[in-house]
Amino acid sequence: MGLFGSSKKEDKKELPPLQFPELPKTVPAYEPGNTSASQAKPAAPVPSSPTENIPIMPSAAPELPSSIGGMEQPLFVKIDKYREVIDNLNKLKSRLNEAGNILNKLNRLKEEEDRELAAWHNDLARIKTQLMDIDKKLFE
Repeated sequence: MGLFGSSKKEDKKELPPLQFPELPKTVPAYEPGNTSASQAKPAAPVPSSPTENIPIMPSAAPELPSSIGGMEQPLFVKIDKYREVIDNLNKLKSRLNEAGNILNKLNRLKEEEDRELAAWHNDLARIKTQLMDIDKKLFE
C-alpha cells in the first residue's frame, strides 16, 4: 500500500484532455487615449512559433497589466522598497525645486545684465553724437 492512497487501478479516473480556445492571429494596436474598441487598428500578426525573430526595442520596458480580464489586481511591494521609492521621489522634488530657483536667479541676473548693457549702449550712442557735434563745430 502506498503512502497517499490505494494503488488500485479502478480507483484512478482519467481526466479528459485539455481543450484551449483558438487565439487570434493579430493583436490590436494600442494607442493612448483610444478607449473605443471600434477604433482599434490591427497590428502585426502573432508569430506562429517561438523561434521566429521578433524585434525587441531595447529602450521599451515591459508594462505590467493593471487589470486582468477587467478586474483590478492588487500590486504588492515590499515596504522598504516603497519607502526607498518615496525617499528618491522626495529627493528628486527637492532637486527640481533647487534647479527652478537657480534658473530664476539666472533669469534675474540676465535681465539685470541686459539692462546694464542697454544703458552702456545708450551712453555710447550719446557720447558718439556729442563727439560728432564737437567735430562739426571744430571743422566748420
